Amino acid sequence: MGPLAARGFEQAVSLGDDADTVVVPARIQGRILFVPVPRRVVLASGLAGLAAATVPATTAMADTELATMGSPFEQFAQLRRVIIQTDNLIGPRHVLPALQQHLASLSARRRAARGVDAMQLLALETRYEELAGWFAQDIGDERSAHGHTAKALDASHITGDSDLTAYILARKAQLALDTGHPADAFGLATAARRTARPGNRLEVIAVLHEAHAHAVLGEGS
Repeated sequence: MGPLAARGFEQAVSLGDDADTVVVPARIQGRILFVPVPRRVVLASGLAGLAAATVPATTAMADTELATMGSPFEQFAQLRRVIIQTDNLIGPRHVLPALQQHLASLSARRRAARGVDAMQLLALETRYEELAGWFAQDIGDERSAHGHTAKALDASHITGDSDLTAYILARKAQLALDTGHPADAFGLATAARRTARPGNRLEVIAVLHEAHAHAVLGEGS
């Protein structure tokens, strides 16, 4: 199960339909832009290293570049898709710092917004936090993983997205299992099952985590 249950809530795909195409940052006429490039070209040319060096630099220019991309929600939604593509190419260790900086910028935009705009940005911020939790877990930063995932759970309650709440509870259960806390995992998975809609695939995910935690607890007795 990947970020947002394999991006089930918000499909994060490449800019094209070609699975062998990835998106990398490039400087074009003095501006940092994200462009689709065939994966084989990136790997053959050593652009992966260039991407790793360039991703943090894009953050400093984010506000200027985003101003040309439409509404704040569209801007940050597009950035999230690009971040996932870049992670697929160079891994989370290089991408997480940029994601965290964009997350801080998104949070500031959301606090300045009102009404429907604020709630839309908070819903997206929830997905940023969840993704940051995955990246942190991937690189072994348990503290950051727990912190980002906890913030995502809090935000999901505010937005009233019960599906997302159920998913993040399941994610917290998975994280608890992976960090050696099966009792916590069992409680979280049970909460996820109760929150999920009956018959929904999230209920199935929750039941699987609940069973896994129960098995681990049984093995330790």
